[in-house]
Amino acid sequence: MNCIFCNNDEFEIISSKLRDSEFHKVIKCSKCQLVQIFPLPSIQEDKDFYDQNKQARNIQNYESLDIQKLRLDSTADTIRRADFVSEIISPKDSVLDIGAGYGFFVEEMKNRNFNVKGIEISEEKRKISKKIKNIEILDINFHTEQLDLRFDCITMFQVFEHISNPVYFLQKIKNLLNTNGQLILEVPNYNDLLLTSNSAYRDFFWQRAHLMYFTENTLSNILKKAGFLKQKTFFVQR
Repeated sequence: MNCIFCNNDEFEIISSKLRDSEFHKVIKCSKCQLVQIFPLPSIQEDKDFYDQNKQARNIQNYESLDIQKLRLDSTADTIRRADFVSEIISPKDSVLDIGAGYGFFVEEMKNRNFNVKGIEISEEKRKISKKIKNIEILDINFHTEQLDLRFDCITMFQVFEHISNPVYFLQKIKNLLNTNGQLILEVPNYNDLLLTSNSAYRDFFWQRAHLMYFTENTLSNILKKAGFLKQKTFFVQR
């Protein structure tokens, strides 16, 4: 295997299993320090994984997914994210939420009178999102499709770590932004203190859906290579 980012082929094993897979390992590139899982799934394997919403089912063991319970479980994150974005942009700005999930962030921003659309590749999540009135969740896979629109702000909350070709993906995203447009990414932090201080949290942290785990430095390097040179980092303990 070669590193997703720098193509190096030397790694350190961080974990020999994930919470939902004993088939995968977590490894760290000896050159750029990016943490990633091995083996990487194929594009088709990932499509099947998300169409069947296996991330949620692996974590929560749901047989059925109730939208009201899902909304309640997501409320704190939804409000925190909407408050953050609302302070950065104005309602006249257009927003695209990539990896919109069940649509709760799109719904909240719509309720705040923002011009917002979502994109979600999971077939099951899109079906559930249709129970929310007056929101638009598109079915577009950037591996194979283009979107002929431009936006003032693109958000990706706990999504970028799921992408197998990060620089290429960011370059495509950059083409969707208007001049002076902003990209807002939220990702897990590999330098989270709990990873070194709490073994139960560490065992829970690694999962099949997350192909990469970032530090401030590794994320910054990927963004720079994709052309995002002006950056600002915030830290939040969820």
